[in-house]
Amino acid sequence: MTTTSIESHVKRPAIRSASDHRFFSSVAIAAAVVIVSGFGSAYGPELVRGAALAPIIHVHAAVFSLWLLVFVAQNLLVLNGRTDLHRRLGPWAVGLAGIMLVVGTAAAVTVTRAGHRGPAGVEFPDPGGFLLLNLLDVAVFATLVAAGWYWRRNPQAHKRLMFMATTATLVGPGASRLPFAVGNPAVIAIIVLGFMLAGPVYDLITRRRVHPAYLCALALGVLVLPPVVTQLAATPAWKTIAAVILQ
Repeated sequence: MTTTSIESHVKRPAIRSASDHRFFSSVAIAAAVVIVSGFGSAYGPELVRGAALAPIIHVHAAVFSLWLLVFVAQNLLVLNGRTDLHRRLGPWAVGLAGIMLVVGTAAAVTVTRAGHRGPAGVEFPDPGGFLLLNLLDVAVFATLVAAGWYWRRNPQAHKRLMFMATTATLVGPGASRLPFAVGNPAVIAIIVLGFMLAGPVYDLITRRRVHPAYLCALALGVLVLPPVVTQLAATPAWKTIAAVILQ
């Protein structure tokens, strides 16, 4: 093997790794902007006019905002070569995800008991459907984060699972509240699918194959798509469970 070929062999993985870090960091920031913008446009005005919101809603806003900060920070740390800090922050991030599971569940039950059926224009036929969507959302999020933590010593699987935990479950609720997307399922779907498929498409372009972690995450992500949730919410089993939860 010539010196040139050896140098090329060594540099390609490093170049691709740097490109990967830029991709994940860029999409992480974009996802955070969409989520914060969407919820900010709905939550902000409520705060300004002094609406009587349940305390759990404020806790939910604080905890989920903190997750977005951590999510972006973890990607930027890797981008800048600070994997030591990334690893030290990891256990705290997973602990925060556990808190999000509890807070997200409590918030979902609270808003559904208040009669909410979903964002304006994309409401479910009954509150039970909205409840199921939110419960599945936090459950899929927590499952992907747990899987990402389990495979933390496999960087390729780890970063994809953590990436999908946020993009596949939190972008949808944020996008559905964006001023230009409210009441427009087509626009919401484009935004959500764009983020969900960004990683797999990037893999296809750069590696000619999709990492198995994405395939597993997408299989779980299907559960939080509104058309699927609507079908599940219409089953007698869920109607019985929802009635018990919401009583």
